[in-house]
Amino acid sequence: MSKWHYQLMKHNEYYAVHEFYPSDDGGSWTKNPVDISGDSVQDIKESIQMILNDIDKHGVKDYE
Repeated sequence: MSKWHYQLMKHNEYYAVHEFYPSDDGGSWTKNPVDISGDSVQDIKESIQMILNDIDKHGVKDYE
């Protein structure tokens, strides 16, 4: 099983970040967008940076 990554998804009228699970058949994603929370400001900064890195790497997919 491949490792998941953050994925920016285009819904009908907005964009949201989901967890994406790549697979041979194209992959799947979480139904609900991710929640950014943490125990410290640094936790939040690290989460946001990981999301930004994954958007740069994986682009945008349509939420079907």
